[in-house]
Amino acid sequence: MTGMRNLRHTETKRGFTLVELLVGLIVSLLVLTGVHRIFIAGINTQNTASLQTEVNRKAQVAADAMISKLRGSQGVIDNSLNRIWFEDQDGKNCRYWVNAGTLYRYVGDSAGSYSGGTPLATNVAQLQFRYLNQMGQPAASADDAYSVVVELAVTHSRHTARLKSAARLRNK
Repeated sequence: MTGMRNLRHTETKRGFTLVELLVGLIVSLLVLTGVHRIFIAGINTQNTASLQTEVNRKAQVAADAMISKLRGSQGVIDNSLNRIWFEDQDGKNCRYWVNAGTLYRYVGDSAGSYSGGTPLATNVAQLQFRYLNQMGQPAASADDAYSVVVELAVTHSRHTARLKSAARLRNK
C-alpha cells in the first residue's frame, strides 16, 4: 500500500454539544422570565392608574353637578349633615343624598322626601355638608346658610378620591 497516504482526520466539528444547548436554553428562559415580569408589572400599573382615574372622574362629575346647582340656589331648606335640600334658581326643589353607596339627585316641583331621584354617582363612601353663615362660622339654621362646603369620597377597588369644594349661595 504504497499509494495510500496516512490521512488525518481534518474535519472540523460543527454544531453544539448537548451541554451548550442546555445552558443556552436556561439563559434564554431566565431572560424571558424577566421580560414577562416587567410586562406584567406594566399592565398592573396601567390598570391601577385607570381605576384611579375613573374614581377621580366620578367624584369630580358628582361634585361639579352639586356645586353648580348650589351656586344658583335661593336658599337651603334642609341643612342635614349627610344630605341637602334647597331651592334652585328656577324655584324647583333640589335634593342630594346617598343611599347604599349611590349618590342621588332629585330636581322637581314636589317637596317629597329623600327617595326616587336620579343616580348621579356610584361607590360613594362619604357625602358630608357643612353650612356656613356670612362670617364663615357654622350656620345656626338653614336660613342662615350663606355658603355650603361639600365633602365627597368615592371608593372603588381600594382606590379613593376625596373632593372638598365650597359654594356661595349667589341668590341669598
